[in-house]
Amino acid sequence: MDTKDVDVVIVGAGFSGLYATHRLRNGLNLSVQAFEAAPGAGGVWHWNTYPGARCDFESIFYSYSFDEDLQREWRWTERFAAQPEIKRYLEHVADRFDLRRSYRFNTRVTSVVWDEDAARWRVGTDDGAVTTARFFLSGAGAFGVTKPNDFPGQSDFGGTVVHTSSWPQQGIELAGKRVAVIGTGSTGIQVIQTIASEVGQLTVFQRTPNFACPLGNRPLSDDEFNATVADYPRIRQEALNSIAGAAYPRAVLPAAAHTPEQQRAVYDEFYNGGGFRMLASTYYDLISNPEANRTVADYIRSRIRERVTDPEVAELLCPTDHPYGVKRATFETKYFEVFNEPHVRLVDARTTPIVRITEKGIATTEQEYEFDVIILATGFDVGAGALKRMGVIGREGKSLTDHWAHGQRAYIGTATHGFPNLFHINGPQGAAALFNNPIAIEESVDFIADLITTMEERGYRTAEATAEAETRYNELVCEVADATLVPTATTWYMGDNIPGKPRIPLSLFTGAPMFRAVVAEVAAHDFSGFAFDGQERPVSPLVNLDGSEVFLLAGMMNMGMKPLEQCSLEEVRFSLEAFKALQLPLPTGISVTEVSYPTEEGQRPVRLYRPEGDTGPLPVIVFVHGGGWVGGSLNAFDEPCAVLAQRVGAVVVSPDYRLAPEHPFPAAPNDVLAALRWAGEHASEFGGDPDRIAIGGESAGANLAAVTALRARDEGGPTLRAQILVTPPVDPLADNDSRKQFANGPMISAEVGERMWTMYLGDPANATSPWAAPIRAEDLSGLPPTLIVTMEIDPTRDEAEDYAAALQAAGVPTQCRRLPRLFHTTLSVSGAVPRAAEIHDAIAEFLDPLLVRQAEASVVG
Repeated sequence: MDTKDVDVVIVGAGFSGLYATHRLRNGLNLSVQAFEAAPGAGGVWHWNTYPGARCDFESIFYSYSFDEDLQREWRWTERFAAQPEIKRYLEHVADRFDLRRSYRFNTRVTSVVWDEDAARWRVGTDDGAVTTARFFLSGAGAFGVTKPNDFPGQSDFGGTVVHTSSWPQQGIELAGKRVAVIGTGSTGIQVIQTIASEVGQLTVFQRTPNFACPLGNRPLSDDEFNATVADYPRIRQEALNSIAGAAYPRAVLPAAAHTPEQQRAVYDEFYNGGGFRMLASTYYDLISNPEANRTVADYIRSRIRERVTDPEVAELLCPTDHPYGVKRATFETKYFEVFNEPHVRLVDARTTPIVRITEKGIATTEQEYEFDVIILATGFDVGAGALKRMGVIGREGKSLTDHWAHGQRAYIGTATHGFPNLFHINGPQGAAALFNNPIAIEESVDFIADLITTMEERGYRTAEATAEAETRYNELVCEVADATLVPTATTWYMGDNIPGKPRIPLSLFTGAPMFRAVVAEVAAHDFSGFAFDGQERPVSPLVNLDGSEVFLLAGMMNMGMKPLEQCSLEEVRFSLEAFKALQLPLPTGISVTEVSYPTEEGQRPVRLYRPEGDTGPLPVIVFVHGGGWVGGSLNAFDEPCAVLAQRVGAVVVSPDYRLAPEHPFPAAPNDVLAALRWAGEHASEFGGDPDRIAIGGESAGANLAAVTALRARDEGGPTLRAQILVTPPVDPLADNDSRKQFANGPMISAEVGERMWTMYLGDPANATSPWAAPIRAEDLSGLPPTLIVTMEIDPTRDEAEDYAAALQAAGVPTQCRRLPRLFHTTLSVSGAVPRAAEIHDAIAEFLDPLLVRQAEASVVG
């Protein structure tokens, strides 16, 4: 038996395998043996030679970016390249970088078995040879295994039956033939629109119509190509920071921001724009908001009806059973006009399902159709099906197939627990569904290369995803999916286009920027979530973050919003106000009144939130808005205050206060103390009970509430029944684990916090004043019962919990609730983060015995 030992085995000669071979062999100087079942380079673009096969990303994006000379020398001829040109491009890459000498073509991998003692993979091939390697990289791709044939009788057919992925290299003669196409997904649409003018009769069997938009293909002019080449550095960088990994215009508004007429104008602009612009460039909430999605779905259906002359056929071609964008977007070139031709007919396979393939053609529940050629455009078993067929056996003899019995899972789309030194290139649960693949592949391979380099430098033998990381990342992928409309459809995005296959998201549906941020953070945290020689690293903050908050951050990144660290004060204030758009509508049954209260510099606004129909007197909660002492407003905290009034059954008093740096410390605490005293003096006028007053706030507002509670104790009241502090920063000089662990956020970083403290305090000497840093007060006794709510992934977490411990030590009845996997500003984003309700749950539970039941007991007494 022929045995060879190398550093790395790579499978595949498409975009993944070729770049991995180049990067690891030519870049890291590792010995590489690569395998490819085809006779040459091309990968999926070798096998899929069916009529009309074409990329749906522009050629200038759907190409490698790692070599400037390669970008300049390869001349794309069309805006969206066809299969032959993409295959020629990959063959050129293989030759230009001398990659073929590392390949054994016409060779299939049949076994991949981990040798624990040797810490190497034993890779068997169909020619009987064995190759051992430290590392095994799968570049077999997600579209290497066709969907199982649902139709019995295929062998009985007297004509030609072909699946699009097995289209003969020499082609099939279709001129004048009676042809059936089963399937109207991306592939089916390409085939149908291409062959319609050639065949004698075309019958399309459609089970699920799709939202297809014009591809907008055309020849690529010299001027356009030369301008692109000259601007490639900027274009590539812009693409990396765009939702789909392509430099499309950004969507920066929700659909509801426009009237129906304005919406149609936006859709008109991008409908013929080509590529994924309808999804990426129109409105940012299409994929998550059913009402927004309905506007684009209605628009596309209206365009279908305009283009198809027979109203009944048009309705059959209009999708109604799934939202737009939750299946892979499909593109067309005069596809719908095909159904206006007299020799083309459409069969609704939902109402008249296919029963079997017969000797003469296809039998449905209604009739039998006769054909010369049957084309199966029924799709793929998307994911790592090709890898599963290689017989991968990891640690303790466990097969990859068994490990994935409940769904394909891979930590950041790269590694699987129990399979050391095996890496997926752009693998399951990566970002392939919403990330231009050649660029996603480069990012994936570069990460793997950096991981291997770290192992080499530190002398590690093995690296694998920890069980915790794989499990948590899978949860994150599912949580992000649940924040979208994707799970509402039957789609390969969820793995359920194959009967019996576990329903689990096959991608992280955030778009490219957030996925890149997750991967970068893993690397920056010393490859968090990986175990090197059994030494485990904990998962990083973004992986541990609740999926709805990851999806929210992804949306902000996709819109091109700058991190707060890079924002001017005016931009910070604008960003804080924008949180209002991320909140739920105000609850019904709450009246909102705005009056004013006196301060040392005149009257300031204050809003009162009161349950309607309750004559009271009701408890009073003075709740102070957050915003880092430099921003925030009554408007931005309308929803949290209204919900608090509803949940507790109280009058909530929300005071405006002076902001820094125009009004530095102690302006804000002076205003809040004045507001508290005003509330106590006037409570009976607005239906409040002056004997049942609590104070609270969020973030900087919680700091001000804590300071005001101290001052009310020391400066003559009013007497407080409780204080509620949500994520309070209480010490500008704090030096603790959470400030270090979450120095980069997410959402609020330590740097942003320090900047806000600096603008607020004015004189650095104020940092030790208990009016600014309540934890530094000499005496904390005599304060009201306190609830402190912290978020796990927050730089201020530890100082807030230290404050809770200090209050308890001083004899103050104190509860501290840490909400796992949430970030600092969760209370302000209830519409995007359902778990924001947990904060209100904690507050209502805490206040009930102090403000509500206490009053009921006094009434009974």
